[in-house]
Amino acid sequence: MRSRSFALLLGLVLGVVSHAQSAGIGAKGGILVSSVHAVNIRTSPIPGATAGIYFPWGIGPRVELQPEILVTALGTVYTEPDDDRYTERLLYFQVPLLIKLYLNNGLNVSGGYQFAKPLSAMRTANDSKVDVLERYESLDMGFVGGMGMDFRSGVDLSLRAYSAMTPSLRNDDALFSKNRSLQLTIGYRFVQFRGSQRGSRRR
Repeated sequence: MRSRSFALLLGLVLGVVSHAQSAGIGAKGGILVSSVHAVNIRTSPIPGATAGIYFPWGIGPRVELQPEILVTALGTVYTEPDDDRYTERLLYFQVPLLIKLYLNNGLNVSGGYQFAKPLSAMRTANDSKVDVLERYESLDMGFVGGMGMDFRSGVDLSLRAYSAMTPSLRNDDALFSKNRSLQLTIGYRFVQFRGSQRGSRRR
């Protein structure tokens, strides 16, 4: 069921891409900090990064629909009750779908939902690395939101938080871990909006 939902969302994104000549296409990248919310164990954030493409699509005078396709490095440091520590770093294929509301010509707030599929997962402990991808659910889902500033030049800045609603680990009846992240990105729109909607926001 989760894989089917991911495929449906990806199909929606590709549908927007097919209309990108009347909307926008951009590339983006940035830095982030990520961790997990868990019980019975302490966690600490670690740095990561994200990069990909986005497709802003004007659906109203001050409203955009913005699907994205990203590859993002997440992870956390786990500290067990006996103070043993290990780090898990993951690479996710993410497909967020956001609604952006413009407060003026460039400043905006955004919110939406995100689907993600893990591509790799490595655990590091005592200088050894182990592939733990099989421990992770095939789909990660949750809410995403933040604020940004879009410039007439095509540069877009964004500060965004993500909070997963589904547990990240399979058959987990102890940690109930859910991904969390805060990211700062910069993007550039290679294809600009056409028509009066964009002009009304960016003067």
